[in-house]
Amino acid sequence: MGSLAVALGAMAWWVAREADHRVLRGRLAADLQAGLLELSTEKLRLQTWSLEMLMGAAPDPTIGEAITGSMIERIAALRATSDTAERLDRARGKDPAQHARRRAALATLQEAVLSLRAQVAALPGQLPPHDLLAAWGRLDALFSTAEATDLRQILRAGIRAEAASVAEERVAADASLRRVRVIVAAGTATLVTLALALALLFTAALRRPVQRLRDGAAALAQGDLDHRIGGMAEDEFGELAACMNRMSADLARSHAAERALRAGLEREVASRTQDLSHALDELAQAETQRRQLLADIGHELRTPATVIRGEVEVALRARSMDEAGHREVLARIRETALELGVLVEDVLVLASAEAAALSVDLSEVQAGPQVLAVVQAGRVKARDRSVALRHIPARENAILLADAGRLRQVAGILVDNAMRYGRTGSEVVVSETIDHATATWRLEVLDRGIGVEAEEVPRLFERGYRSAAAREHRADGTGLGLAIARALTDRLGGEVTLAPREGGGTVARLSLPVIRHEAAA
Repeated sequence: MGSLAVALGAMAWWVAREADHRVLRGRLAADLQAGLLELSTEKLRLQTWSLEMLMGAAPDPTIGEAITGSMIERIAALRATSDTAERLDRARGKDPAQHARRRAALATLQEAVLSLRAQVAALPGQLPPHDLLAAWGRLDALFSTAEATDLRQILRAGIRAEAASVAEERVAADASLRRVRVIVAAGTATLVTLALALALLFTAALRRPVQRLRDGAAALAQGDLDHRIGGMAEDEFGELAACMNRMSADLARSHAAERALRAGLEREVASRTQDLSHALDELAQAETQRRQLLADIGHELRTPATVIRGEVEVALRARSMDEAGHREVLARIRETALELGVLVEDVLVLASAEAAALSVDLSEVQAGPQVLAVVQAGRVKARDRSVALRHIPARENAILLADAGRLRQVAGILVDNAMRYGRTGSEVVVSETIDHATATWRLEVLDRGIGVEAEEVPRLFERGYRSAAAREHRADGTGLGLAIARALTDRLGGEVTLAPREGGGTVARLSLPVIRHEAAA
């Protein structure tokens, strides 16, 4: 069908070109005919003007020059049109005799017009002749012949020849158009007949695969992802069926993955819901602990304040108290004020930790001297509490990136707890070591005190939490020390832990990264 359509198109194009040529050639012939008629008319106008000039009617003398100029331009235009027609006919292989005759006629006409131009130009200024009939005869002969050539005959022959050419080209153009109509009608009928035959053939050939594809699409739309389209040929429909089969398999896998994902999400939601429930329970418990903490802090603050107020009132009521008595009262007030200051400082540090305002000034710090300062400061409390305090320094001096004051504060909390909850006559050991494998400095504080239960260790770092054994051993205390120690250790980039000590007691460990180590002095 494509080849037939191309052949019909080519034939129609060729015939259309032939008709177009005929139409163009007929137009050129019509232009030549009209030009010759115009030239004949202008010759008559010039003859009339010349007669008026001879009779002394005094017409406009410029008209003759204008008419002859127009005739010369007309002949030039006719020559150009004749050349165009000759090129078209030469391309078609036509006889060039007609064009040779036309060229000769146009050349004769041009010479005649030039001769008339010279003679007409001399008419203005001449006196009217005595014998008008003789003058008219000479004028008529002048416009009828030139160079022994009959101008009228040339014009009439040219007009007849161009009229015949116009008629001939019109007939040829009409014949070409008829051929185009015949070709188009025959081609259209042939194409329509062939299209109908092919449509019937294709309909019969396509019905079966299309039906199978439609059944497969219907099964897929109903959710039957196991349906597969079979019995297809290896053509475009077969490729489409294979694509639909792959799509069904992919959808089946996607649905299975979706079901698995949905089940996983449901489990995750259930887990997150359980975690949220636990978090809410912990939050409620934390709120209870916070209230208990505030109550404990209030109680702890009231106790030293009451002691101080009572000592002052005793001193004020006593009328006869010597200097030693006053000093004893002031000493007790001073000791109670110091305990109150420690309690207030713990509360303020804990509040700062909650607001993330624990400031640390990190720099290179030697660990050994800081621990030694803590041990020396703790020896006084150790004697008061009947506890021995022993220091085992590391073989090498560890250099840490830490805050010296915060390091002493954390170490002091661990040492103070060991002495506070140590048993009378026991020993507290403060030991330093360097783990070269992990580049870690480790401080261990070992005591033989009341000890800790393994299940209670995570809660010992909660703010305000105190174990039952701790409350039984010492009624005072707020449970803030270890919470403060962990908050500071986190800011220093380390870790603090508690663990039961074999044989009774507790092991508190503080670990911090080592920048480098030096030989001990």
